[in-house]
Amino acid sequence: MMHSYLDQAKLWLRKSVRQNSAVQGEATMETLRRFRGIALVVLFINCFYIAASWHLSADNTAALHARHARAIINTHLLMSLSMLVLGLWAQRLYLRAQRLPGNKHSSSYQAIFLQILICISALAFAVSLAVIEQLVSANTTAFVLICLITGMLSLMRPALALPLFLLTYLVYFNVVALTQHDPDLLLTLRDSGRDVLIMSAVVSVIVWRQYVESTLLRREIARTQQALAAKQIELTFLANHDPLTGLYNRREFFRLAEMELLRTRRDPSPTHIIILDIDHFKVINDNHGHPEGDLVLIKIADVLSSSVRETDVVARLGGEEFIILLPKTARDDAIAVAEKLRQLVKAISHHTRHGVLRISASFGVAGLDSEQVGTIDDLYLAADQALYQAKHRGRDQVSYATPVFVTAPSHFTRRLPPA
Repeated sequence: MMHSYLDQAKLWLRKSVRQNSAVQGEATMETLRRFRGIALVVLFINCFYIAASWHLSADNTAALHARHARAIINTHLLMSLSMLVLGLWAQRLYLRAQRLPGNKHSSSYQAIFLQILICISALAFAVSLAVIEQLVSANTTAFVLICLITGMLSLMRPALALPLFLLTYLVYFNVVALTQHDPDLLLTLRDSGRDVLIMSAVVSVIVWRQYVESTLLRREIARTQQALAAKQIELTFLANHDPLTGLYNRREFFRLAEMELLRTRRDPSPTHIIILDIDHFKVINDNHGHPEGDLVLIKIADVLSSSVRETDVVARLGGEEFIILLPKTARDDAIAVAEKLRQLVKAISHHTRHGVLRISASFGVAGLDSEQVGTIDDLYLAADQALYQAKHRGRDQVSYATPVFVTAPSHFTRRLPPA
């Protein structure tokens, strides 16, 4: 049982160390970010106390109060100088970290060292004020406030905070006796100082753990959102594209074609489509297997998409059929494109275990001139008829068919061809 508890404690400790290391850089930068504003506030407070104590430091009728005032002035002057130097240093490191990609500099030893220096300066200031106050009273209010504020705002991991607060107590324990000579008050001050620093250390650990958990949770949420966004992009792609070839699918092609024909209503221009069908593709699947047939489809898709303009739309209708939309393309140019693609497809050499597989395809072309109006259904049916003619004439050739056009724009309706 004891070993079980020890093993669990070790696992918890290792997990905590990993988590603390994971957020150390971000916590350090957050401390420096906070300190830039805190330094200005502390400078203002230092100036206020220096001005308030200035006239008391010259009062010769009350030597003890004058000594107290001079000590306050010197301590605040030293603290203001420290705040000025450390504040400028923090600003420089913070801005440099912001300029680097991913804040790579945020976990540097220089930034962590500056964070420790800031905490040491604050705690040393608190101890100094506690010692000085003993000249005229047993007040330790400033010491309590500064220690607690340091614990709340420093964002130091426990491995750094606990030794620092312990060292502060050891210093406080010894130096408070320099100005407080009453044994009873001295004992009370040491006990209260111990309690204050224990509370400050506990507050520091609690704030640190809350920061670690919130930071890790925020990162997890960001990763989840990124994963969801990537999944959404993937689903959107799959909804509009053919999963095998990566080309547009049938539905997306007809949507884009409809949009292009609507555009031609506003800006008249010739539009053509090409339908191609791989010759004897069933023989390829039967003799060489469907995996080889898929590779052939992928090669042809690559040839088609890389051989047309960026403004052209290439899609896979299904099976071994592909379709291409050619915006702003006249009849002769569309036929020339189809002939070029026919030759490129025929030039594909697909090697199989049975040797080189020769590939060819039949092409059907149809379109409308700039002064004509038609639907995508009209173009599709005409191109399909032209494809049938190309196959009937012996395959591996290009054929053109003229669609029956509807000239009234109000009759432009969408009718998807049968799947």
